Amino acid sequence: MKQKINEIKNALGPKANFWMTKGFVYILKPLSRFSRKIFEFGRIKQILGVLVIIFVISLSILPPTIASAQVNIETGQIQTEPETAIVKEPNISVRLPLDEFTITQGYHFMHPGIDLATIKGAPVYAVMAGTVTTVKYDSFAFGNHLIIDHGNGDKTLYAHLARIEVAEGEKVTNESIVGLVGSTGWSTGPHLHFQIWLKDKLVNPKTFFEAYLGERLISNR
Repeated sequence: MKQKINEIKNALGPKANFWMTKGFVYILKPLSRFSRKIFEFGRIKQILGVLVIIFVISLSILPPTIASAQVNIETGQIQTEPETAIVKEPNISVRLPLDEFTITQGYHFMHPGIDLATIKGAPVYAVMAGTVTTVKYDSFAFGNHLIIDHGNGDKTLYAHLARIEVAEGEKVTNESIVGLVGSTGWSTGPHLHFQIWLKDKLVNPKTFFEAYLGERLISNR
């Protein structure tokens, strides 16, 4: 079984290894101690092996984690780098993705973005000009979502959309409506999950907006 797990880890890459480590440290390791005597039965060992493989494969559909985080595979300890300072670039026009919203979840290690709740069907705007590179319709994870490339390693993600209004390859401005707020994927209510990468590194959207808009990002609904 160990060989199978290692093969799957190598195939799925760093993201899967991270989630596998957390699963082992917090779930599988305590479970193995509790049920050590039960493992003597061959049939149960086979079933557990299948469940472990399913668990590992399912990790590949989990949302991406913060790029600056690293996990020590041996100890399971997590190290994170200090939050990135935002340097405002000239000649870039930035807007908020929603007209009205309530911030329901902020940016942290297990949630590399912000959740902005509002009414279902509210228009979602591109925050900067760019090109739509990814459009996906999904029942899991981010649900219906899209990614816009703004150049120089800058990208934004808009998730849980009820409807997507753009296509891959389409050029947009910060006045373009790219979708409508929904609750698709892993969601408990209508909201926009928003992430941003600057120079290929995930950063706190709140810090980004405050740097460019010159005011605190607070709920306005």
